[in-house]
This record gives sequence, structure tokens and C-alpha cells, in this order.
Amino acid sequence: MKQTLVDYLDNMQYARGIAKATREAYTNDLTQLLAYLQTKKLTAWTNVSRDHLIQYIDDLHKRGFAEASLLRNMASIRGFFGWLLDEGIIEHNPTDAFIRTRHHRRLPFTLAENELIPLIEAVDGDSPEDLRDRAILELLYGCGLRCFELIGLRLHDLQKREGTLRILGKGNKERIVPYGPPAAKALHRYLLWRQTFAEKYKRGAFAADLLSLDAPMFLTMTGKRLHRSHLSTIIRTRIRAFLPEGTHATPHTLRHAFATHLLNHGAPLIDISELLGHANVGVTEIYTHVSDQHLKDEFNRCFPRS
Repeated sequence: MKQTLVDYLDNMQYARGIAKATREAYTNDLTQLLAYLQTKKLTAWTNVSRDHLIQYIDDLHKRGFAEASLLRNMASIRGFFGWLLDEGIIEHNPTDAFIRTRHHRRLPFTLAENELIPLIEAVDGDSPEDLRDRAILELLYGCGLRCFELIGLRLHDLQKREGTLRILGKGNKERIVPYGPPAAKALHRYLLWRQTFAEKYKRGAFAADLLSLDAPMFLTMTGKRLHRSHLSTIIRTRIRAFLPEGTHATPHTLRHAFATHLLNHGAPLIDISELLGHANVGVTEIYTHVSDQHLKDEFNRCFPRS
């Protein structure tokens, strides 16, 4: 049973091009299922019944799994048994009993333009940290990048003449994202410092690596590649510290703001979806609810009869 599971995960990764994080989620979900089935003395996938799977999901529920985790597990299991059926390993799909419910998605937290833009523009110093952090904030907000997409940027991904970035997103899918004048200015200032840093303070092969077009675009102050924790620290010190107490802003908050503000200004949903790198426009639709809430807030604030 374990080898069949490995074959499925390999097929998902190499044939369908799923991202590493997605494979890890599937692996975790299905490995837990396999361990559960083995406690029931099952030795073949053909012996797994509808009742076994329902009991397993019920067991996860009793262990306190959240609704989102339960639905993800059900989706992972459905996908796996669908593959088993397609491969002829089983004759009947026991997951047909699963009810396909829509998960009530929590609306993403975002910041209004008059809140976020001044906070970004306040990072206007000439220190290396200020130059780097301003460029990072401008790209997270101005391009709607995911954390790993920004961290993964290389110097050759910047196309100055076209005013675009080449982004490697989920599932190793490339997309081209434009950036505006504020991001261009911030990038220009940061990259001038970056080049001087590499030439003046680093020597030999390490300096050559930093100047290579394949080198990471954003560095720590010691010349190392950034990690996700660095981005969280930047948001905590540059953005969250100046917001009301208890406001939980993260790097992803700027991506949400990018999408919501575009929608508020009339950008078509399908274009926003492409800029964000969503696999389908349905994922992007959640921002219409955020935008609706923005309109309600403005109505309540401005309408004279309240």
C-alpha cells in the first residue's frame, strides 16, 4: 500500500507539476490515512470501504481537526482514490460517499490605501536596510507577490526596459508581472547599493557570485539570501508596529491589498487573477467579497441617514 501511495505522489509531482508544499500536504494527509487503515488490519487499497473512510474523517473530527483541515483531507483522499480507479487498481471508488461541501472561507485581512501607502512611503532613509526594505515593500504590494516568489527573485528576473518581473510561482509556473514607478525607483536605489556592496565589501569568488545574473536579488546585510523569517521581521518593524494594537499584518497582507485595491479601482477580475498567478479565476473571487465589504464600510461612514 505504501509503494502505491509513493507512486501516486510521484505522479502528482512530475506529471502534473504540483508545488513542493502541495506534495508535502498530500503526503501528510495520505500517510496519516494509511497509518489509520493499517490499525484496521487492511493490507490492500481494494479492501478500503466507504465506511472505513467515513470513520477516519469522523476520527479526525473527534481529535479536534478544524473544518478547513477536514475538507483538505477529504480532497486529498478523493484525489488519491480517483487516481487508483483510473489506474485500475480499484474497481469502485469509496469516496463517492463524501459530501462535496463548499468551505466558508475567511475573508483575507487587508489594509486600506490611506493606511498602507503612507506606511510604505515612511521607509525613505538611505541606510542599506531602508533601501532594501523599501524595495521589498514596494514589490510585495505593487506586484502582489507571495513570500517565496519574492525570495526566489534573481537579478535576471528584472526586465527594466519592459518594466516587468519574471515570477516563478506555484507549480513552477512562470508569469510576467509589471511594476510601477514607485517600485522602479525603490529597486533602482537598492540595486545601486547592492552592486557597490558586492564590489567593495566582498572579494573573490563570493563577489562574483553576488554579481552573477543568477544571484538572489534580495540579500541580508551580510550578503546571504533572505528567508521568510526576514520578510516577517520587515513587516513587523515597518508596518505592523504602526498599526492599532492587535492588528495582525503579514507579508501576505500586502498581496491581499494589491488585489483588493486593483478591484476597487475597476480592474477586471480575470486580469487580477493572472497577475496573482492563480490557477483559476474562482480563487480570486474572494476579493470581490473584500471589495464589497469596503463599499459597505464606506457607505456606513458617509451616508447621512445612519
